Amino acid sequence: MSKIGVYAFTWITIVLAGAITMVILNPQNKPVKIMELNVSGGFWAANEKYEYYPDGTVFFKDFVRGRGNNSILIPGSILDELLSRIGLLLEKYPNGLELKPTGGADYFTYNLTVYHKRDIISFYWTEVSEEPPKELVYLHSLIREINGFASNRQDVLFYLKTDRLAVRRGETLRVIAIAVNLGRKDFQYRSPTPCTPDFKTCIKTPSGSKIELFPIGYDSGKICIQVVQERVLKAGNMTQSEYEYTVDEEGIYVIEAYFPYAKWEDTRHYSSLKIIVS
Repeated sequence: MSKIGVYAFTWITIVLAGAITMVILNPQNKPVKIMELNVSGGFWAANEKYEYYPDGTVFFKDFVRGRGNNSILIPGSILDELLSRIGLLLEKYPNGLELKPTGGADYFTYNLTVYHKRDIISFYWTEVSEEPPKELVYLHSLIREINGFASNRQDVLFYLKTDRLAVRRGETLRVIAIAVNLGRKDFQYRSPTPCTPDFKTCIKTPSGSKIELFPIGYDSGKICIQVVQERVLKAGNMTQSEYEYTVDEEGIYVIEAYFPYAKWEDTRHYSSLKIIVS
């Protein structure tokens, strides 16, 4: 090869290497998204987009108010829970789902796009659609908490977790209530007594009974002094309680939980979960 050929080959190699390096280092080349959610409509005409990435990053954009691009990073435990719930939904609805509105006005519309392997799977529903399937409700309940943090609406994530969304009569249902403080400030709250749990958790049976649940190992009959205790969920920390309940009726059980326990708190988080018993 002539000197001119050698110089040309070397120059082309350097240019290609530089181009590849720029592509790799370019911050615009983000990793493939896990999913994307667009929320629109409602009485305030919302138009929001949330993007979720494999490293736990969530990007938020509010097109109406010009807010964003905000980005937050969720802990690995919450990311794992998110991926688990996505898996449940895809297992039941691998081709997506579309629930059209049945009426009403000023309702929110949800467009969820899941990027699974090489497939792009869409889920569409509204506030006035028919009842979404339990797998979609379960996923959306966690997404709503994550989005509240991404949009700076809240710092504490509160959600219910279960190992099964459907059980048989006579089986024991296991549920965990989890509160995570992702903010930079401690979350302070009060308890009616030192013996009161952090969460107020109840289960509604298909026949209409409402039963309060207490954490495993908790002695609800223990005598306790009647004072108000100051409590705190420190920034970056979490608290959780685990419950068990043996179902004895067929139908739909509804579990409702609040954090903190006391009704008088100005900031009180709520989560619910439906379990089908056959």
